[in-house]
Amino acid sequence: MIWTRDTEYNVCTEKKILLSGEIHNYSCELIHYSTDFGILKYIIKRNYDLRGVKLVPGDITYSLYWTSRPYTLYIWQLTGGKNVAYYFNIADSVLLRPTEFTWRDLVIDILIDSEKRIHILDEEELPADPGEQLSCYIESAKALIIRDHNDIINEATAALYALSNVKI
Repeated sequence: MIWTRDTEYNVCTEKKILLSGEIHNYSCELIHYSTDFGILKYIIKRNYDLRGVKLVPGDITYSLYWTSRPYTLYIWQLTGGKNVAYYFNIADSVLLRPTEFTWRDLVIDILIDSEKRIHILDEEELPADPGEQLSCYIESAKALIIRDHNDIINEATAALYALSNVKI
């Protein structure tokens, strides 16, 4: 079954589980839901600076989730709609339900800034020995994102437009 924001499920919680087991919950607007793919919208509430990408209150995050992929993707539409940045979270254990999207954050993130530069973030935060299987999973996901980020971004922006009429 497919749900969109026109259904009774307008609010959806993003539940991000860190490797430490800590849980962060964010109340979002459900844009699209199916059992294997979903989109949420979140309005930024505080200032962030990620490698020169400045997010301010009011900027929009469109978050895309696939249950079969080793990442989630945040598309940041900055105030005025003029600049866009793309933020890949290496992830696993993605579970989508109409009222809650749950995923495990595997620390490493890849930022594609508005100049199309690639920034690999938070490698220093990865535990010293996450285990061979998890290390291989993260390295494989990182290589996939670096290699295919343009195709993934094109697919994601097309889906966002098709499912919610948002043009990036």
